[in-house]
Amino acid sequence: MSAATMADVVMPMGLPCGRRVPKGDLRWYLLRVPEGREQSVCDLLKRIIPGELLEDAFAPRKERWAKRGGAWGLETVRMYRGYAFAATRDVSGLAKALARTTAAAELVGEFGRSWMPLAPEAQGWLEAAMDGEHVIRNSVGVIQDGVLHVQMGPLVGQEARVSKVDRHKRRCFVRVCDGGAGFAETMPLDVPSKS
Repeated sequence: MSAATMADVVMPMGLPCGRRVPKGDLRWYLLRVPEGREQSVCDLLKRIIPGELLEDAFAPRKERWAKRGGAWGLETVRMYRGYAFAATRDVSGLAKALARTTAAAELVGEFGRSWMPLAPEAQGWLEAAMDGEHVIRNSVGVIQDGVLHVQMGPLVGQEARVSKVDRHKRRCFVRVCDGGAGFAETMPLDVPSKS
């Protein structure tokens, strides 16, 4: 498949597609699921689909700062409402298994007769940023002489990827992938001091 035709395949939320991969490589594929039932559908799929076809299914979440009753606090929210990820080494087998279930989940990113996985760079970055519960936790940093220094959290060492910091809303915008398949993600970041 040429790069020009692959560029035509777009996942929801601007997530970058990777290339088709041979059976055997563990890749993440996007699932469309009913909004509000993301994790319950994932739990059902993990129970009814054999482990050799579905190694994991999850709805990624992230912490977000919110002001409630005049006080700031962290809450956990879904990253992609109405979507989840399926980790598999055999997407064709997974597609057939999904077609035989009554679970409300369908693979997204079909191109011809194949499904496009999440781009490897995006998958690797998300794997590194999430904890064991598939949650991206808050990071804490300081700005000294106009330079961000992240001291704690998944953004430690990722300062070069941060394109914008919004100290008031305690968030930042992170470039997850570069180039044509690039996309940015909003991440929680508390920067209590700036000098």
